Amino acid sequence: MSGPIVPVGGGVPVDPETGERYGYLPRKAASRKLIIRAQLGLPWVLAALAAAAVLAVAAAVFVLSRPDRPGKPYVDEGALRGYPEQAVQPLRDRSGWLDRRTGLAAVAGPVAFCPADGGWVGEGGKRYDAEGRADDGRGLALWAVKAASGHVYVDPTRTVVISGQTEPLPPCAQPWHVTDPAPPDGL
Repeated sequence: MSGPIVPVGGGVPVDPETGERYGYLPRKAASRKLIIRAQLGLPWVLAALAAAAVLAVAAAVFVLSRPDRPGKPYVDEGALRGYPEQAVQPLRDRSGWLDRRTGLAAVAGPVAFCPADGGWVGEGGKRYDAEGRADDGRGLALWAVKAASGHVYVDPTRTVVISGQTEPLPPCAQPWHVTDPAPPDGL
């Protein structure tokens, strides 16, 4: 015989001259005549471990290099736990409101909160619904806000105005102005 003998249906090929096994042929590969010549040795295992170590170091560098708080122009407005969930509270510097009813939103400017219906009252008694929409289509201004490392950061230089129209709202009987202390009922 001139060539190596591969068992029918797979198995370990054997050199007919020396009787030495020299590869492995999986059962499905026998029909395709695909022979893996040798087992993957220690260098392949070390290469895989080295690649895993490089990925672990890259992940650690990425996680450790993240800033723990945003830089300028964001202003620290205090601990996030100071602003209860599902509630509206004035910002620490009383320049606006932090609304945590549907996420995290910073309502800009001297608007008042209406505890009776969850809406807002602007200058001159202009009413806004809880989402910040007005009946004339020009809504409240929101500042950019981020939460990082347990603190709230507000960027008063980036303002977005809410668009959309709502039905006219009735006047608010007792609006809570941003400069007022918290109502006794605690909202």
